[in-house]
Amino acid sequence: MSSQHTSRTRRLLAFAAAAAALAATLTACAPPAGGPNGFDGAPPELRIAMQAGPGTLDPALINQAAQWYVDLAYSPLIQAASDGTLRPGLATDWGYVGEGNTTFRLTLREGVTFADGSDLTAEGVKKHLEYVKGAGGQMSGVLATLESIDTPDDLTVELTFSEGNPELPRYFSQSGVGIADVISPTGLENADDLGTMTAGAGPYVLDAQATIANDTYVYVPNENYWDEENVHWSKVTIKVIPNLSSTLNAMKSGQIDFTTGDYTTASEAEKAGLQVHFVPNVFSGLNLLDRDGALVPALGDQRVRQAINYAIDREAIVDALYGEWGSATTQTTHGVGYVESLDDAYPYDPEKAKQLLAEAGYADGFTLPVVSAPFFNGDTMVQAIAGQLREVGITIQADSKADVNEYVTKMASGEYPAAWIGFGTLPMFVEYQQLYGPTALFNAFKSTDAELTSLSEQLAVAETDQVKELSEQIETRLVDLAWYAPVAWAPLGQYATDAIDPEAVASTTGENPIVAIVDLEPAS
Repeated sequence: MSSQHTSRTRRLLAFAAAAAALAATLTACAPPAGGPNGFDGAPPELRIAMQAGPGTLDPALINQAAQWYVDLAYSPLIQAASDGTLRPGLATDWGYVGEGNTTFRLTLREGVTFADGSDLTAEGVKKHLEYVKGAGGQMSGVLATLESIDTPDDLTVELTFSEGNPELPRYFSQSGVGIADVISPTGLENADDLGTMTAGAGPYVLDAQATIANDTYVYVPNENYWDEENVHWSKVTIKVIPNLSSTLNAMKSGQIDFTTGDYTTASEAEKAGLQVHFVPNVFSGLNLLDRDGALVPALGDQRVRQAINYAIDREAIVDALYGEWGSATTQTTHGVGYVESLDDAYPYDPEKAKQLLAEAGYADGFTLPVVSAPFFNGDTMVQAIAGQLREVGITIQADSKADVNEYVTKMASGEYPAAWIGFGTLPMFVEYQQLYGPTALFNAFKSTDAELTSLSEQLAVAETDQVKELSEQIETRLVDLAWYAPVAWAPLGQYATDAIDPEAVASTTGENPIVAIVDLEPAS
């Protein structure tokens, strides 16, 4: 199936989505021309809908799924465009110092003033990073190996880590949320208030009086913003609408213009004339956790794990679950490290699966307990896989946890030999940290492999031109080990009305699935 597809203005098709259930919506009035932001008179209003409130507006504590709430009001040190391209933000220059990816230097933009009037300085950035490291939020762990922060002058910040990390530029962009979104010195002095206010240097500030928590969040232009020409809207409103069908109806009636979508409503959105854009981001399938066979001895044999992969008819499951909006895969990434030929590593071959099971001593099959969740179609995926594994003698005992937090706890507890997994595309070094490394959340039994460890250690200190080759070697090894049985790129994407310029909407990628909200502009 083609990864591109034309629909109305523009629609790129592929698959889907980070494990975040974002939903956003925007509207725009047709702009006159001229004025302080390129318009003659007030620029149009932008309305965004999301499925949940942020919980907190503190960048150090906010969940990455809610990042738009802070992206509007905080400038990142490095700005990532919707296609993942990095450009200057509060930092005009950045890079590693020396070898090993352990020292990272940022040169700050001169003359930046926060919305509250305080100045951007190296010492202020140092205090911000110290606050984020100690806050215990989603990104605090990235700074766990941060040993020192030096500020040789007012505009230079030099960070030294105890271990190499080739992905620091990514973490100092919006992908790092709390790390990148610098809080003003005044904001840090009143840190207890950061949950309900904004203290950034971004294009907008929260209008607290017009905001209703967990319902409506209103942002107005920041008069001190350092890049005034790129303030595209007179007001930005985020409306919390938990039900995606309700959001779609709001878009049809002109109340909402932009939202992250879902494959269950994608065809309806397309028929309504909306811009529909999906990217391959989250692989959905089985995480074969018990790789040493502690609970289920069969899983300790690589041939058995490979047999599970051969026994799955991926195309049939994709067609049944996602229709035209999904695609089959055997891989954990669709970004750097993706190897197209690896998607043919395990063609549907139940006879081959039976042969491998017999060679491993399991000709009569075995029972495999699997913990799952309804979130992101997890239960349905496990049921589909179970029907196919039954044909080769493997019986899945599914245990669904309705609460996502309970599912995550059980998945990581070591109580289950296998689990449903939905994992978003990330750089391979980040996958090491979060997916397959010995301390990763999704590696409950702390499995290790000497070849994977060696490749990952090389990746940690790799030069930029070495990252792609090493990442592909790691992905090849993961597929061969069959630690996972990926089935599909689960679809999720974004919808926009014709009031939104399609360029930013249609430029997201598998590794960068979320649009840079500050880049959205009115349609010309």
